[in-house]
Amino acid sequence: MKNPYQPKTAIIRKIQPQASEIKLFTLEFKNQKDRLEFIPGQFIEIGIPNFGEAPFAVCSRPGDIEWQICVRQAGSLTTKLHTLKVGDMVTLRGPYGNGFPQIKDKNLLLIGGGLGLIPLRPLILASGEKNQKIQVFYGARHTKDLIFKNEYKLWEKSVDLYLTLDKECPGWKGHIGLITTLFDDTKIIENAVAILCGPPVMYKFVLEKLKEANFADSDIFLSLERRMHCGIGVCQHCTIGSKYVCKDGPIFRYDEIKNLPEAI
Repeated sequence: MKNPYQPKTAIIRKIQPQASEIKLFTLEFKNQKDRLEFIPGQFIEIGIPNFGEAPFAVCSRPGDIEWQICVRQAGSLTTKLHTLKVGDMVTLRGPYGNGFPQIKDKNLLLIGGGLGLIPLRPLILASGEKNQKIQVFYGARHTKDLIFKNEYKLWEKSVDLYLTLDKECPGWKGHIGLITTLFDDTKIIENAVAILCGPPVMYKFVLEKLKEANFADSDIFLSLERRMHCGIGVCQHCTIGSKYVCKDGPIFRYDEIKNLPEAI
């Protein structure tokens, strides 16, 4: 019988600074027989002995042998993770949860705020593989908070990328304003499904803009990954109503959760 708590071992193959206190880690399974495929939107549990473990979204291209996670230094585990070097090892459990749906007959509007771009990155990296238009709205507070900056030019070959900063910053010549202002200044892609990931406060106002743009509730998907904890529905930390975010999510269709208390 498979033990859901049994972790695998992964080797850190690359570490790339992304923004203030944020690093991108490239991981390779020590034993490739342990590797499974992941669906964009799913998450994994990364652990370090004596420091515990925590959930992270897989943000690499689907199908890649190596998996990537983007980590902000915040607590004891992530602080320790930021001290590790190439060649060091971590434990890995997963992937867990339900990922983004396979949308084939509609275009995609991806909306990410802050670190919310991380779970969306696999969809962007795979964008050239499908006959599908993708529009990306990404907002951050400051230029130092923008992640994956060195990839934007490459992304723009296959997606329409729109960036905005909350306030003016030295040297920034792009759009200024909250992410919702992009809806006022940009023609929204037609025949699209919207996928949101970001801070909870963003959801309320972006949902209002999507309704103004006539998106049906069934065409809006949200990530509730911020509620992740154990990953397998044991600890109860992620429950919303009758649903477990780690097992029923973390990706939910809006009409499934809009009436659940504290879901958003």
